[in-house]
Amino acid sequence: MKTTFLQKLAEEIHQNHPDKLDDLCLVFPSKRSGLFFKRELAKQYQKSFWAPQVLTIDLFIAQLSGLEVIGPLEQMFQLFKVHKELNIQPQLPFEKFIDQGKLILADFNDIDMALADADSLFDNVEEYVKLGQWDPSEMGGGDLATKYLETFKNLPIYYHAFRNMLITQGKAYQGLAYRHIKEEIEKKNLDLINSVLLQWSKIYVAGLNALTPGEKWLFDWLKVKTKLEVFYEAEAQMIEDVEQESGLFMRELAHAEGRNFKWKEDLLTNAKKDINTYSVNGNLAIARMVGDLFEKHPELTHGNETAIILADENLLLPVLESLPKSIGAVNVTLGFPLGLTPFMSLVEQFFALQKMARGHGDHRQFYFKDVMKVLTNPVLVSVLASEARFEKVIQDITKKNQVWISYSYIVNQLKEMPKLEFVLNGFTDWVQNPDKSMAFFNETIIQYQTKIESKEFADDVLTEQLYFFKSALGRLENYLTDFKINPSLDAIRRVFKQIVAPMQVPFSGEPLAGIQIMGLLETRLLSFKNVIFVSVNEGTIPAKGGSQSFLPYNLRTGFGIQTHQHRESIFAYHFYRILSQAENIHLVFDTSSMGVGANEKSRFVRQIEQEWPEKSEEIKFKEYVGVFEDAKSIESKGITKTPEVLENIKDYLTNPERGLSPSALNNYLESPTDFYYKNVIGIREPDAVDEDVEHNTFGSIVHACLEEFYKPYEKQVLNAEKMRLDLKTINAIIAKEFSKEIPSYTRGKHYMSFYSVQNYVKRFIKLDIEFIDQYEFPITLSKNELRLSSTLKINNLEVRFKGFADRVETRQGVTYILDYKTGRVDQKDLKVEDFDTLMEEVKPKANQVMMYAWMAHKQLQADKVVSGIYSLRDTKLKMYMATIGKEKEDLKTVLEKQEFEDIELFIMDVVKDMLNPEKNLIPNADYKFAMF
Repeated sequence: MKTTFLQKLAEEIHQNHPDKLDDLCLVFPSKRSGLFFKRELAKQYQKSFWAPQVLTIDLFIAQLSGLEVIGPLEQMFQLFKVHKELNIQPQLPFEKFIDQGKLILADFNDIDMALADADSLFDNVEEYVKLGQWDPSEMGGGDLATKYLETFKNLPIYYHAFRNMLITQGKAYQGLAYRHIKEEIEKKNLDLINSVLLQWSKIYVAGLNALTPGEKWLFDWLKVKTKLEVFYEAEAQMIEDVEQESGLFMRELAHAEGRNFKWKEDLLTNAKKDINTYSVNGNLAIARMVGDLFEKHPELTHGNETAIILADENLLLPVLESLPKSIGAVNVTLGFPLGLTPFMSLVEQFFALQKMARGHGDHRQFYFKDVMKVLTNPVLVSVLASEARFEKVIQDITKKNQVWISYSYIVNQLKEMPKLEFVLNGFTDWVQNPDKSMAFFNETIIQYQTKIESKEFADDVLTEQLYFFKSALGRLENYLTDFKINPSLDAIRRVFKQIVAPMQVPFSGEPLAGIQIMGLLETRLLSFKNVIFVSVNEGTIPAKGGSQSFLPYNLRTGFGIQTHQHRESIFAYHFYRILSQAENIHLVFDTSSMGVGANEKSRFVRQIEQEWPEKSEEIKFKEYVGVFEDAKSIESKGITKTPEVLENIKDYLTNPERGLSPSALNNYLESPTDFYYKNVIGIREPDAVDEDVEHNTFGSIVHACLEEFYKPYEKQVLNAEKMRLDLKTINAIIAKEFSKEIPSYTRGKHYMSFYSVQNYVKRFIKLDIEFIDQYEFPITLSKNELRLSSTLKINNLEVRFKGFADRVETRQGVTYILDYKTGRVDQKDLKVEDFDTLMEEVKPKANQVMMYAWMAHKQLQADKVVSGIYSLRDTKLKMYMATIGKEKEDLKTVLEKQEFEDIELFIMDVVKDMLNPEKNLIPNADYKFAMF
């Protein structure tokens, strides 16, 4: 790799100052770039020396301004103080002011960083909005128009009052610090600035690529006032290609500096680079691909020559978990947002629980999903460890199918568990007493610290997150007290979400050792031979669109204030800079589509694919598609029928308590692995609360209601008149059967389901009565809900079969085996042309009714059987009957001896396939409903 910028800078410093360094000041974009520079400087001197003072640009500006640069949380409270003290109209409560305040603070910072004429800008903003939106006079001075314009009229009031308040307190936001330095210099108030500058004989500024007007003005003044020299890092193409957005700022600087511009270097002409792009599906696949690259490319593990750059910093933890242990030391440069920590998850979940709660005091009720989330939160589980028997509560909620859970129920459940008193505070009424929210979070932290101190468990990452969460919570409480704000619960929630959540938890480690994981901005001035760039997607790099602002785009441009195009140019610069210096480059992007144009490869990548090969024949691009399969699945090719597996299948088929049902047979044909896990082994999906009443539960309730209604008619000729009289009892039957599955159904979605059950059941019985009235011959209800069973000797095994027919009728000597379906039914689903094709072309409904017919024939000794389905969703009574044959004139609906033999042969073929030791149970890729 060529000499890096920091190496060249160290050489320059060494040549200019071979003996004395301690009176120099070097200003860098970040602490990390300054640290790496010190390492290069030490290599130049090869002896002990007093190091120069190395500052970040932010710290340098803070020293010159003499102001404390405060964070966004305090800025918000200070601005709200202005809002209240000046009685700016309309007066907004804190929770409603937060959204507006965030925009105002961002705009003020941009204005001051640009050293724009604030008063002139605000005058133009108001006029621009009037002209561009509406004329209030023509609208009769309506409240909406007036309030809208009032916001823009208030901007200069906020601006001057806010900045004066901060400066009086010796505080500032970043832009105000720059503006204050300029104003102090223009007023000749130079005592503080001179005292700072007297420390150094020379100031070097390095690596600031996109100077703001504030920085340009200050550096120009310092060049005249003292010995200041600025070094830039630019690749030749950035400056020479006027269309190259990455060089927008560099071209301006190069033109202004002329011959004094340091440095421009051609890193692409005749360069050798291997650039690989990987398209994968989803964030987890992205993380897995990173780990896979280290397995396949050993050169990536060479010490500090490799950087993993995260365009989407939310992927930090998945990427860390995907890295193989063999790669050695890893150093994380970027911070981790508090919003992604388990602690913030706990905060959000309890706020959601409180927001959805209904009622007051001891009569409060909570939505079941919110309760389940908080009871399974990893922080509470860690804090309570063995005391947290929440799974019993969740199981009880599921068993009782409770959608709304009362406060008294929570109290009764948790009071039986030791050391859980504080958890109940999370269920008390926070809306009426918002302070309880922060008291609860503080208590959770105390409980967690107690566990750590007692050494019951140790989690260094969670402990680090805890420290910053506790610090943020403490500052928030102090600000609420200091600024005399009595916030609503919604205000506290908004502060956490919009201000606290974005705060970064820094990782500690050895920054000069091992593989570096960083965000794009952390790469400033650093160089790596190997680069893995993660999430190089359009919309991620560069980020989507512009940020919200009260300042129209045209006025931002006119007053020299940064726009989203400027921000995109900054990211383009960092992207091209880090890649132009690397030799082995791996670019990973997501192809999972979430809408039109979503998750495309970044245009930055497409640009280098087009431009860089023209610079050198040794720049090679290769494209890969990342496909991951479970290694064990590939090796095993499904479930091998070992003696143990075969024994399990045989036991299932022959066990008197089990047996092969039509649904199990269909399960095997559709997905053999599902059949084995679900039917043979007995692995089931976990129970869940049926908020909407799932389809299978809905169908079970309808079946139970019809069974109960028709029970008195068993072994009788159905009488329409008697059925009309008995129809009066159906409401009571439905209420009883529904409450067995859903105990509480008098409100919400469950009541809608109850109403639907009533419609289905009543409509079918009424249609049945009408049919019986019109039918020429008597209909006998032989059996209501018939348990079918049969046996068949296959491969020397007595295979058992079972099933449940909803209704058995006798009509003119023909036995009718009928099933109720609440779902959609189509006659073609019950048509069988050839039994030989049923193994390949699975027809679940046809298989079911055919198997019912075969078992009824054997069990009831019925020679003629019609097997069919009543669709309860039809508005007319219609029986869909199983049919056999290809041509219309040959179709048979009454099944007899030949059909029973064909069905039996089909069933035997399926069972023999199950027992074939040479045929593995392979997952069926075409079956979209497979569980396993």
